[in-house]
Amino acid sequence: MHAQDVDIGLSSANKKVRLQWAERKDFTPTKKHVKRGLLDECWQVRRAWAQRMDFTPTKEQVERGLLDESWQVRRAWAQRMDFTPTKRQVGRGLLDSYKKVRMVWAERMDYTPTLKQVKRGMLDKALEVAEVWAKRADFPLTDEIVEMGLTHEHKSIRRIWAERTDFTPTIEQIERGVLDISMKVRRAWAMRMDFTPTLLPIALGLSDLCWEVKEKWIQRMDFTPTPEQIERGLSSDDWWEREAWAKRTDYTPTPEQIERGLRDSFEYVVSAWVERDDMVWTEAQIQKGLKSRIQEVRWAWESVLRRQNEQSVDFLEETVFPSI
Repeated sequence: MHAQDVDIGLSSANKKVRLQWAERKDFTPTKKHVKRGLLDECWQVRRAWAQRMDFTPTKEQVERGLLDESWQVRRAWAQRMDFTPTKRQVGRGLLDSYKKVRMVWAERMDYTPTLKQVKRGMLDKALEVAEVWAKRADFPLTDEIVEMGLTHEHKSIRRIWAERTDFTPTIEQIERGVLDISMKVRRAWAMRMDFTPTLLPIALGLSDLCWEVKEKWIQRMDFTPTPEQIERGLSSDDWWEREAWAKRTDYTPTPEQIERGLRDSFEYVVSAWVERDDMVWTEAQIQKGLKSRIQEVRWAWESVLRRQNEQSVDFLEETVFPSI
């Protein structure tokens, strides 16, 4: 490609032609081309030049681009990572009148935000920007900031903070999170394993109206359920809850609970009982299970039979035929 053709295209009186040439990647622009393109009267052309990464901008060009009258151009410059922004440029970008520009600045990780900037970002009127700040982990967490995040008016922000594991929640924060109006926030708290739940959060979690939350609490193994909680779970009207409780092995079920589980109308519940490692099944129970009309149940009993046979072989090898 001739340099003369490039010059003609980039200096065309037609802005569409100049834009097409600014977006082309099959030539290396000169400093003159860059300077002229960044000062173009058309904002689409200036943005196209700001998005080109085949030149190193000067400090003056960066500053002028970050102050451009078009927010699309300002965002394009904020997205460039080939310059280190000054504190003034960062502060100005975080206060930009357009949320998409503020979001790009919030996503940049080449500066350390001040406490004031963090607080302002978390309270940004644009939810997308506040979410970016909630996910940043490059600033010291204070009790005030954590509390701001956990009590934010938007449920998505509260969920993000509930999922963060770089702070130790207080008992008050835990109990408030377990009672949050949002199911996703309550589920996030149920999945946190950096605290030992007290009786109140356990009771609230196991009685939650949302199955996704209740299931996470049932699956937690850092508390000992009461006999009443176990019985209520095993006799629940919801098959998934009966299955989840059947899979817990930190309690000794009663003969009535075992028998009721084996007669359950849902195969997944029956299989959960059959596959428990702490159960010792009789030959009659195994043979009865192998004759089940439900394939999943038969598979579960066949697995038990195989496991018993393997254990018998291992026992013989270790006792009757020990290795010499």
